[in-house]
Amino acid sequence: MATCKHSEKKEQEHDSSGKNDAGIMKPSPYQGYVEKTSVSILRYHMLTKMTNRIIKSQPFKFVVGETKEEFFLHSGLVASKSEALGKMINGPFIERQQGYVVLENDDARTVAAFAEFVYTGDYQIASEMSPRSSKKKKIHQRTDDIGQSCYIWDKPQNEHWEKFIQSNEYGFQRPMCTDCGLETALFDRIVCDTCGYRGRTRYTTVLPAPVLNTGSMETDFTEFFIAHVKVFLFADCYGVTELLELSIRKLHQALCGFRLSKARVGDVLALVRFCYERPCPDRLKNLLASYSAAIMDVEVSRDVAKSFQELLKEREDFGADVAWFLACRLTGSTEC
Repeated sequence: MATCKHSEKKEQEHDSSGKNDAGIMKPSPYQGYVEKTSVSILRYHMLTKMTNRIIKSQPFKFVVGETKEEFFLHSGLVASKSEALGKMINGPFIERQQGYVVLENDDARTVAAFAEFVYTGDYQIASEMSPRSSKKKKIHQRTDDIGQSCYIWDKPQNEHWEKFIQSNEYGFQRPMCTDCGLETALFDRIVCDTCGYRGRTRYTTVLPAPVLNTGSMETDFTEFFIAHVKVFLFADCYGVTELLELSIRKLHQALCGFRLSKARVGDVLALVRFCYERPCPDRLKNLLASYSAAIMDVEVSRDVAKSFQELLKEREDFGADVAWFLACRLTGSTEC
């Protein structure tokens, strides 16, 4: 009888054809896998089709700057990154008729960075491009002054600096709890908000930005900083959103890893002047004002504030922005 019941059960399972008692089809355990696979295949074909269209597109000439340096980029790839440039290339404009785009207000280094980003998704600006400080500045310095100017200042220890280097706006990844593996809610808590784990201090998982100026403190990084700003402004002008985010992240990381000294604080001042002397998005100005407010700390050096005095008098708009961030820093406000 047991064998008979077992056979009836088998037959019943076979007759049900995957249906439940109400006669409704049961979801297959492989349904989710099949759907994901189908979506992946569809995306692959779409990307392949897009890639073929880009590769087969005609290279388009870009004439850059006063030197009229020429760049040839696939028109389809450029159009996929920038709607504005795509319209210039493919739209009813003179650029399409003449067969090239003139970018007279940009320099070759900026467009080269854009070209590298278009083809690789990233761009690099070599820090070696920065020259050594001019010898003219050293003529007016005594030997002991030169030694003091190359003395490396300490990193800021205030809370505003911690917020600055750990800002999500510039691509910082929140530290993970070593116990539950989830992101913590606040950076300065020893206790994980998710699981209550107490074994992680705030410094064990937050890695510092790599040091930018590892060599001589005589190397000028002004042009290096400004090069990233120019890429940001180019991306903002032509609506290259991904490059916009990438360039401001790179500038933020460079500032976080920049070793300050009396000799090198001038690089920061020159960067601020460059951005405040021309139309720049508030987001970029806020980055510089927030950074400046963080490093104006006696724990760094008493010379920092002195170095900024002339610039603060010269640029009232910069002074107002820095004052806002300093007020937030002193009051512990979370508004900035």
